[in-house]
Amino acid sequence: MTLPENLLNAINGTLHVNAPALPSCALVFDSPHSGLTLPDGFKPSVDAAMVRQASDTYVDELFAAAPDIGAPLLVAEFPRSYLDVNRAVDDVDVSMIAGEWPHPVRPSAATHRGMGLAWKYAWGDVLMHDTPISVAEMEHRIAAFWHPYHDRLRALLDHTFDTYGRVYHVNCHSMPEFGHKLSPDPAGTRRADFVIGDGDGTTCDSAFVDCICSAAESLGYSVKRNDPFKGANLIRDYSDPARGRNSVQIELNRALYMNEVTRERSSGFAALTRDLTSLMKTMREFVETA
Repeated sequence: MTLPENLLNAINGTLHVNAPALPSCALVFDSPHSGLTLPDGFKPSVDAAMVRQASDTYVDELFAAAPDIGAPLLVAEFPRSYLDVNRAVDDVDVSMIAGEWPHPVRPSAATHRGMGLAWKYAWGDVLMHDTPISVAEMEHRIAAFWHPYHDRLRALLDHTFDTYGRVYHVNCHSMPEFGHKLSPDPAGTRRADFVIGDGDGTTCDSAFVDCICSAAESLGYSVKRNDPFKGANLIRDYSDPARGRNSVQIELNRALYMNEVTRERSSGFAALTRDLTSLMKTMREFVETA
């Protein structure tokens, strides 16, 4: 499979795609939260470091070998707290918008914690903006960032499905070592090394999920399934396992590879990168025989 040029073109400040090397396979990877570039015109009331606090720093680098095993890697370049593409387009917190929001609204549990489509809190209880943002600003974020990312992911998945008759989408994330004030699990909860989410068995072929879990455990990592993260919109909205459209989320514990205070890579970064490359090769072997 050779990807059409329109699927490889970067959108500056928004996204880029690392093209698969040949021979390709039925895998597609995406990293929606590793972006660190603050968009032009974004004026939070906190500093850039606080904006980036929630980012999945280095996840795009940890999965950088995906193209070498024949899979495209789609990467968002902007911080998730600015605009979270793993939320529904109507997952809007109207309390952070000045004036009446003229579009449908369906806030999720994450929104009630301040982590909706655009984050109300930069981290903890620190407000991202000291005054409400305008309707025009939120509409701009959706038009310029949410739609391009979803359009590109959908096109990559459709192209792969049309080529192979099936597609396996791996949605790549990281998580703090412990639960915290904004998380679904209690603050202070020590998390597993890997959390694999498949919407409680609804978004992916269970045999593929079993393969990922077993491979990670064989590499010496602790693994939990759907606890505390089951996966959000990017796996729910593009999956239909009965038709060969599979999506799974991988959460990596940041304690494995970085210092969460300084945001610097730790001594474990190289080992985890090596092990993830091995894991991705195992995924390829699975999809080639499925």
